[in-house]
Amino acid sequence: MLWLCGYRDAARQALSDATCTALQLANFWQDIARDLEKGRIYIPLEAMERHGYTVEDLQARRETEAFRAVMRELVGEARRLFLEGLPLTRQVDRRLAADLELFSRGGLRVLEKIEGQNYNVLARRPHISRVERAWMLVGTLARVAFAKAA
Repeated sequence: MLWLCGYRDAARQALSDATCTALQLANFWQDIARDLEKGRIYIPLEAMERHGYTVEDLQARRETEAFRAVMRELVGEARRLFLEGLPLTRQVDRRLAADLELFSRGGLRVLEKIEGQNYNVLARRPHISRVERAWMLVGTLARVAFAKAA
């Protein structure tokens, strides 16, 4: 997206990569149960091994302390990437900044929802309500309107 909008420098590209990776990870962590139904597992096996959780546990949908530890680690890494990429919103034009900010804040909100349900994405998919989306839009527009243009 940055390339199409005329931003071709490596620094902004790195921030964009962090944001895009975080968005994909948040989507994966939100949809673990859905993906499992389709025979897909995106959780890194190394993370599962570190916390003593197995593929068999996942396939049996065992929501254990080990599963919560895996998810806590994965959510933390996604959050780190969102926060790493967020400064990009101050380095692009306002229209693109609004999109980037909204995507990032939405992804961060998904992560908060996962935490709020004690990381149990096996039983229930985290969901952002319409009211929450509206408030995110209002907040994003306000932040972008009062931010210094790039």
